[in-house]
Amino acid sequence: MFFRILNYVVQRRRIVGWVTLAFFLAALAFALVSGNMYESHALLLPPVEEGTEGVLAAWMTKLNLPSIVAPGSAGEASAAILGDILGSRRLGEMIIDTLSLGEHFKTSNLDEALDELRARTSTTVTSTGLIALSVRDKDPRYAVRIAEAYITGLDSLNRFLQRSRAEQLQQFVSAQLDTYGAELQRLRSEISRFQEKHNIVNIDEQVRGSIDVAAELKVRTIIAEIERDLLREFTNANAGELRRKTAEYNSLARQLRGIVNGDSAGAVFIPLKRLPELAQRYASMQAELAVGERVYSYLSERFEETQMQKARTTPVVQVVDAPNLPEEAAGMSKPLLIAIVTAIGFIWIVAMVAWWGWVRSREKSSDEERALVELEASFRGDITRLRRKLKL
Repeated sequence: MFFRILNYVVQRRRIVGWVTLAFFLAALAFALVSGNMYESHALLLPPVEEGTEGVLAAWMTKLNLPSIVAPGSAGEASAAILGDILGSRRLGEMIIDTLSLGEHFKTSNLDEALDELRARTSTTVTSTGLIALSVRDKDPRYAVRIAEAYITGLDSLNRFLQRSRAEQLQQFVSAQLDTYGAELQRLRSEISRFQEKHNIVNIDEQVRGSIDVAAELKVRTIIAEIERDLLREFTNANAGELRRKTAEYNSLARQLRGIVNGDSAGAVFIPLKRLPELAQRYASMQAELAVGERVYSYLSERFEETQMQKARTTPVVQVVDAPNLPEEAAGMSKPLLIAIVTAIGFIWIVAMVAWWGWVRSREKSSDEERALVELEASFRGDITRLRRKLKL
C-alpha cells in the first residue's frame, strides 16, 4: 500500500512541483512587499509618588502622637494603569499629531493611523512593576522617535493628571482650612470671655491629663474623618481603603466617647462628664481648641504639599533603558520565512495527493459492501418510520 501511494505521488510530481513553486513565489512576494521591520525597546519605571502617608506620619511624630496609617494619594497611577494609558486614544492622538504619523503610515484618517500605531506598539508590565515598551517600524529612526514620543507624552499626561488631582485636593483642603480657622477664632474668643468671667487660670493636673487624652483621641478621630471624606471624593463606595478608614473612624469615635462618658471597668483619668460644671465646660473648650489647632496645622501642611505638587515640573516617569536604535531587523529573517512557507506548501500538497491516491486506490471487500448496503437499508427504514410518526 505504501509503495502504491508513493508511486501515485511520484506520477503526479508535476502538480507537487507547481504547487510548491506557488507557495515559494507567494512567500517571496510577501517578503519583498513587507520589507524589514525594526524594533526599538525601552524600559520605564512608574513614578513613586509622595502620598499623604509620609507627611501625616511625620506630623504625628512631631506631635508625639501614635502613628496611624494614612491612605495613599487618590487615584495613584500604578504600573498597570500607566500601561493602559500608553494604549489610550488621547496619548495616541498626541503622538500621531506630533510626528505626523498619518503621512508616515500612509493612512487616510485618524482611526486608521491609531490602529496602525497600536499594531506596531507593544507594552508589558513586568512582575516587578516596570513597563517594557517596544515599537516596530520599517525605519529604525522612526521606531526610536515614536518610542521617545510615547515616553514624553506619558510623562506630560501623567503630570497633567497629577496637577488636576492636586488642584481638586487643594480646593478641598482650602475649604477645610477656612472652616477650622473660623472655628479657632470662635474658640479663642469664647475661652477668653470664660476665663475673665470665672477667673479660671489653671486646673488640676488630673483634669489636664483627661483633657490631653481626649484631645489626642479627638485629633485622631477628626483626621480619620478627613481622610475618609477624601477617599469618598476620589474612590467608589465599595473601595477597601474607604471601608478600612470608616472602620478606623468608628473605632476612634467609640474610644473618645469612653473618655468623655467614663468606663465602669476603671479609668486612669477622671471622665470629663464627672468634672464640676465649670471645670467641665473649661476642659471641653480647651480640648476643642487643642484639637482645632492641631487639625489646622495638619491641613496647612497638606495645603503646602498640594501647592508643591501643582508647581512640580520634574519628570515623573523614570527611564531605566532609553529607546535604542535597532541595527538588525526584528522577527524572523526573510530567507528562513521563505524556506518555512515553501516547506509547508510542499508537505501540504504531498499529503493531499497521497490522501487522494489512497481514496482512489482503496478496494472494498464483499463484506464491507454488504455491511454498507445493510447500513443504508437500516437508515432508510428509520427515516421512513420517523416520517410516519411525524406525519410528514
